[in-house]
Amino acid sequence: MAGSSSPEELPPQHQVFIHFRGRDLRYGFVSHLEKILKDHKIEVFVDSGEDRGEHLENLLTRIEESRIALAIFSENYTESEWCLRELAKIKDCVDQKRLVAIPIFYKVEPSTVKYLMGEFGDAFRKLAKNDKRKKEWKAALRAIPEFMGIPVHEKSPESEILKTIVEAVKKQLKAVKSPLEGSQNASEEPSVYSDTGTSLGGAKDKTFGIFGNEQRLKELEEKLDIKDTRTLITGIVGMPGIGKTTMLKELIEKWKGKFSRHAFVDRIREKSYNSDLECLTISLFEKLLPELNNPQVDSITKGQLRKRKVLVVLDDVSEREQIYALLGIYDLQNQHEWISDGSRIFIATNDMSLLEGLVHDTYVVRQLNHKDGMDLFHHHAFGTNQAIPEDRIKLSDEFVHYARGHPLALKILGTELCEKDMKHWETKLKILAQKPKTYIRQVVQVSYNELSSEQKDAFLDIACFRSQDVDYVESLLVSSDPGSAEAIQVLKNKFLIDTCDGRVEMHDLVHTFSRKLDLKGGSKQRRLWRHEDIVKERTVNLLQNRIGAANVRGVFLDLSEVQDEISLDREHLKKMRNLRYLKFYNSHCHQECKTNAKINIPDELELPLKEVRCFHWLKFPLKEVPNDFNPINLVDLKLPFSKIERLWDGVKDTPVLKWVDLNHSSLLSSLSGLSKAPNLQGLNLEGCTSLESLGDVDSKSLKTLTLSGCTSFKEFPLIPENLEALHLDRTAISQLPDNIVNLKKLVLLTMKDCKMLENIPTEVDELTALQKLVLSGCLKLKEFPAINKSPLKILFLDGTSIKTVPQLPSVQYLYLSRNDEISYLPAGINQLFQLTWLDLKYCKSLTSIPELPPNLHYLDAHGCSSLKTVAKPLARILPTVQNHCSFNFTNCCKLEQAAKDEITLYSQRKCQLLSYARKHYNGGLSSEALFSTCFPGCEVPSWFCHEAVGSLLGRKLPPHWHEKKLSGISLCAVVSFPAGQNQISSFSVTCTFNIKAEDKSWIPFTCPVGSWTRDGDKKDKIESDHVFIAYITCPHTIRCLEDENSNKCNFTEASLEFTVTGDTGVIGKFKVLRCGLSLVYEKDKNKNSSHEVKFDLPVEEHQYGMIEDERKKEKGTLVHERRRRTLSKQKTA
Repeated sequence: MAGSSSPEELPPQHQVFIHFRGRDLRYGFVSHLEKILKDHKIEVFVDSGEDRGEHLENLLTRIEESRIALAIFSENYTESEWCLRELAKIKDCVDQKRLVAIPIFYKVEPSTVKYLMGEFGDAFRKLAKNDKRKKEWKAALRAIPEFMGIPVHEKSPESEILKTIVEAVKKQLKAVKSPLEGSQNASEEPSVYSDTGTSLGGAKDKTFGIFGNEQRLKELEEKLDIKDTRTLITGIVGMPGIGKTTMLKELIEKWKGKFSRHAFVDRIREKSYNSDLECLTISLFEKLLPELNNPQVDSITKGQLRKRKVLVVLDDVSEREQIYALLGIYDLQNQHEWISDGSRIFIATNDMSLLEGLVHDTYVVRQLNHKDGMDLFHHHAFGTNQAIPEDRIKLSDEFVHYARGHPLALKILGTELCEKDMKHWETKLKILAQKPKTYIRQVVQVSYNELSSEQKDAFLDIACFRSQDVDYVESLLVSSDPGSAEAIQVLKNKFLIDTCDGRVEMHDLVHTFSRKLDLKGGSKQRRLWRHEDIVKERTVNLLQNRIGAANVRGVFLDLSEVQDEISLDREHLKKMRNLRYLKFYNSHCHQECKTNAKINIPDELELPLKEVRCFHWLKFPLKEVPNDFNPINLVDLKLPFSKIERLWDGVKDTPVLKWVDLNHSSLLSSLSGLSKAPNLQGLNLEGCTSLESLGDVDSKSLKTLTLSGCTSFKEFPLIPENLEALHLDRTAISQLPDNIVNLKKLVLLTMKDCKMLENIPTEVDELTALQKLVLSGCLKLKEFPAINKSPLKILFLDGTSIKTVPQLPSVQYLYLSRNDEISYLPAGINQLFQLTWLDLKYCKSLTSIPELPPNLHYLDAHGCSSLKTVAKPLARILPTVQNHCSFNFTNCCKLEQAAKDEITLYSQRKCQLLSYARKHYNGGLSSEALFSTCFPGCEVPSWFCHEAVGSLLGRKLPPHWHEKKLSGISLCAVVSFPAGQNQISSFSVTCTFNIKAEDKSWIPFTCPVGSWTRDGDKKDKIESDHVFIAYITCPHTIRCLEDENSNKCNFTEASLEFTVTGDTGVIGKFKVLRCGLSLVYEKDKNKNSSHEVKFDLPVEEHQYGMIEDERKKEKGTLVHERRRRTLSKQKTA
């Protein structure tokens, strides 16, 4: 590597050739550049080192001998014939992949060089007039600036630029070979200093095909659909720097042979900015028809193209007019003017809205997943096929997490950390944690610059409210500026934000960009969010940085970052007439209930503001909001854990107020200030213990009302018909009113721990939208009405005193746990075909369970200490039901043997019918439990064909045991829970299945057998021994064995080990006493059989069988086990 190698280790030829215009740069910039490169032990050649007596043609030989050419373009460059000859030579070497070119634009723009603009171009045309080499020189001037280069502007600090060049050179030297060692293939490296996606050299990117790009390309190729004879136009979209250009270059390289002509038109945004749009069209035609000299945009040229099927990529499009200029105005339904049928056009852009109506399909380039991101980072930090030091693995994970799957950021991070020691890595990570760096600023800046002023403000505002609901953010923006109404969609189209699960999200690096932009005055109005900009010497001082009061748009103070109590002067907010967001909050506490920092207001606060949209103040210290505050534009008011007694004096207009949160304001006694809030949608009054009623609140638009913990509420509130969610937990309400039937839109009603509630009216059945009803802990509730009309899906009756379970035909989830009154379930419960979840935990009076519904997936009867019997059959089993199913009878210690036998028989039948779930066998890489059950007991059921004492079971499985008809595996473990055990909160039983392959190696896979988790924080004991049974799907491991050994007639060795683990690891006191295994096969339809499924039979016991026999002899159980197994076989037959 160039940065660490000594000169003796390097080949004798020069590594770097510096190509420049001597008159401009020899005794200044170039002399400094030469010195710093040599200081880093990099061999350099400049023409001042050439012997004066030698011919200048030798300079061309020096270029051929070099690895890298630094091509420095300056103001008078095109006045030199020799510069142009050297540049043409550099281009030839690059085309032959013998050289990497790094262009440096010294106080000239890349577009000026490439398109020969201004005086730079005039000098070229004057010099090259009538020169036959003109075309060659022009091609070189167009080609070399295409590579990612390094700009040097008037105000660029030279020392930083020189360091930048050295890093770029060192990185390339690491990646390329010497010309003497063979042909060179320079890997494409990212520029830390450019927003383009072009490589430093002309070689293909060696990293393509890995790091997730291969999958991306495959998905994109599907959109080519080469068999479709139509012309197909596809849009390629994604956030800036995500890899669109790289992928499209690979696509055109791979597919160009299938088309008559192909063209890749890149940097369209930049080109259209520096020249007229017609030049873009001519550039496209030149690439599609290279045999024509100076093709014109006319019918003749279009006619020639009309005969050819073409592949065209338009990269970095920023306006629809650019598409029209290149392709013409077209209609997707009709034939194109000059593009032949069967052609494929790809349009890449950062703005999805540009493609509306112009493409047949769109492909969104997503971020890399963590694994591909890690591979890409390692490639740039350590090089290809390099071992990753152990001490860098965890740090690498942190850096990859920081980049959040953004390829450009990962490349730059990896490049920065390449060849750096451990201390540098750790320091870099700490710096990023304290002062995040954007890394993609240049590419994001381009999209940001295209926004209107209103959209820019909206973007910076959204950065302060990311991960909030879309409706909430839109409401804040719409109330701020009319032009912000469509901002979310505009920003989403440009991939500056995203919406996911109803929330507005922003990539971490884009968020960092927005924060940096705000700090540097990217908008006329500032948002203050760093506590050091807000608090100084224990005083809130928002103007300490000489920011005009009128320029403050938002104040966001995280009180968790403030150590001591702070004070706020009464007039400090007075002049902030444009303040829209005022938020004092605590990020460390999700419920904002605790904070050590308080804001004290020694004097009466003046708050004559009317532009405020969002007003959050944790532990607001005043009895009411200052009377001069005007809430005319207020959208969201949040004053949790405050000392307010009322909102404000009198009644004020709040026409756009949508959300009010005053939770745990225990002194609040009046809501009269909300009588003119016609758009109020959410009202949170949880824990307002002094509040007795809603008073005159304008609630006609109210959708969510929370009164949980309002212990002074004794009567059901008068609420509007639009309400969708009502929370009345821990109130003193004793009954629901009959007019509750008017709540036709009510979806959720919770009344948990309403100790005074005694009955539920039959009118609850008239609530035609009710989905969930929570009555947990209502101890006085003894009856619940039948539900026949309501679409109720979830019903919590746990902790109540209900004695009988009513008809609930629509209920899917029913919770009856901790009920001491229920002694039986109604026989008709098996008709509840919608019921999939039944919770009976700790129903200590329950003595029997009737036949259960056929679609029940989950039954938990843990701790039903009086349960003795279950129905026979326990439940009807439908062959079509293939869902995961779990029946739990732990700590049901009075279960009779007949009940245990029925549970065992039900398990066997369930395993049989689940064997038809072939889709689980054909797909999936790992095993999963389709059925599991557990109950008190100490024997492995007789239908298990392989059994062992202890936790280990070994067998030789018969030839073809993994044949096509193998559908699953049944496992059993008998676990001992000693009487002196400590209380536990959870445990799980697992089995590690080892199969010996042809090469004598053991192939393991682990599968679940059973588990238990107690609700809540309390711990519990498992009493007596328990039997755990599970039916698992066949994992990928077995499918591979089937494919590899389908024609071989061999026995297969298998070993199983069962373990019990708890919340703190392996539980030593819990022992596996016995274990069992059965392989479950599908029924052979060609043979007569009265059984649904065929279970495997024991084979000749070698080795493992003999060991097991010895164990059974020791325990005196061998004869008994063989007799029992023989009887079992006779029964089955």
